[in-house]
Amino acid sequence: METKYIFLDVDGTLVNFRGEVPESAVYAIKKAQANGHKIMLATGRQKSQIHKFLLEKIDFDGMVASSGAYIEYGGRVVFESRPSRERLCQMIDFFDKYKIPYFLQSTDRLIALRWCYDQIYSHFESEGASKVTLDSVFGNTEVVEDPRALECVEKAAYYYSPLSIDEVRAELGDYYYVVSYSLGSGQSLYHGEITFDGTNKANGVERFMAAAGAPMENSIAFGDSGNDLDMLKVAGVGVCMGNGSDDVKAVADIVTTDVTDDGIYNAFVKLGLI
Repeated sequence: METKYIFLDVDGTLVNFRGEVPESAVYAIKKAQANGHKIMLATGRQKSQIHKFLLEKIDFDGMVASSGAYIEYGGRVVFESRPSRERLCQMIDFFDKYKIPYFLQSTDRLIALRWCYDQIYSHFESEGASKVTLDSVFGNTEVVEDPRALECVEKAAYYYSPLSIDEVRAELGDYYYVVSYSLGSGQSLYHGEITFDGTNKANGVERFMAAAGAPMENSIAFGDSGNDLDMLKVAGVGVCMGNGSDDVKAVADIVTTDVTDDGIYNAFVKLGLI
């Protein structure tokens, strides 16, 4: 079999909603790599937010992070996308207008205003998450007074918006790529993530494959939620987890079992990777 380039979403795909990676997935990944295939992360998380235990358990061949805004292959950065100050300010003004709490993502940290940080943490803690857990999930976070002058922003994530995803898209315009953001085991029309200048996981995979000098038909993408949908469409094979949303299942070539039911392992076997 030719070398396949396998792109794995993290939350709900490789890692379950208790923050655990199934041992069957670790075994399948290492076996596929031993068979000559390449394994990459394709996540909405920025690089610094990727679970440390994942990087300790698995030697990934590269990553598409921040939903395509940061791409790394073989330890080399091959692509980074950041908005102009004007575009960044336009988005921040939008959040301020509707009092929408948000985080800004950069390669090495999350960035937040104090009221955003407090409100987001408060909401999660009211749903049963401890501060220790949240610090682990969100990673290194810097509280700032005014983020408008920042030049390191790759992506934004927002929460508890009074507007639906479609309404946010309509008001911000086409420069901003807005998709729903899954929280826990569910997906909401009122939590979202935003990248810039059309950047998303789909063209992140395309850019990665071009950097690797490999044809798109040799790519396989795994996902479960809204920010994975376009990636599954463009990949040579798109795989949706059994716990995935219906719209992602509808575009997938294969629907495997749940993340908690050996979904990665079962798909790797079905695809002949192991």
